[in-house]
Amino acid sequence: MRHHKRKGPRSRNQKRSYQKSRRPSHVSIYAKEGEHPERTIKRFLKKCKKEKVIEQARKYDYYEKPSAKRTREKARRRAVLKKLNEQNKKT
Repeated sequence: MRHHKRKGPRSRNQKRSYQKSRRPSHVSIYAKEGEHPERTIKRFLKKCKKEKVIEQARKYDYYEKPSAKRTREKARRRAVLKKLNEQNKKT
């Protein structure tokens, strides 16, 4: 059996270098001097909500078929359009 050379920039014993993602999932909060701990927790939860950490975790909690994803997105678009049309009729 003849071995072929690896194609590409990496050889067999080089480690992969991972690129930092645009939106990291970690959120870090540091307590300000003299700040009440409950206030720090509140800031942390607010930042988690803003970064959509929980939603992202729920999204990857189970596999969703591409067809189901498309159907869900279509229904969402229809609901938004319906809401906008109702607002336009009132004015």
